Amino acid sequence: MMPATLTLVHSGRISVRDLSNMERSVALYASDMPTSYRYRRGDDAKLCDWIVQGAARLGLEELYRSAAFTSGYLRLWVEDEAGPRHTAAHVARFPVEKRFHLTQRMASMVSLGPVPGVSAAAMERSDRPMFETADIALAVAA
Repeated sequence: MMPATLTLVHSGRISVRDLSNMERSVALYASDMPTSYRYRRGDDAKLCDWIVQGAARLGLEELYRSAAFTSGYLRLWVEDEAGPRHTAAHVARFPVEKRFHLTQRMASMVSLGPVPGVSAAAMERSDRPMFETADIALAVAA
């Protein structure tokens, strides 16, 4: 089955393959996927539809930006270096922790499922985390 696609204004045609795993997760958070959702074998097309829906709601620019900040936050969190401003920004972006963790798992299920990998452009974006600073967001190359 082909991954879900959507034509986005000024963005051309995009498929789930054109999104990194973190972008897929952020898109799922913004979608209509129920927070009580439980994955069932064969649900990959449904998850892809929700990913495309969330990407359309956010728009690609905001999706990429939110995913970069999330990647940055998680890197800091793993190193036990996430400060209060980082955590506050993350919680403001994803106020429902249970949903955030669910979307992380479901994005991984899609990445491991029948969707044919991740495009080179999406992989490149995933290597560019962003970090919250006191006044502005700072992009840092990995």
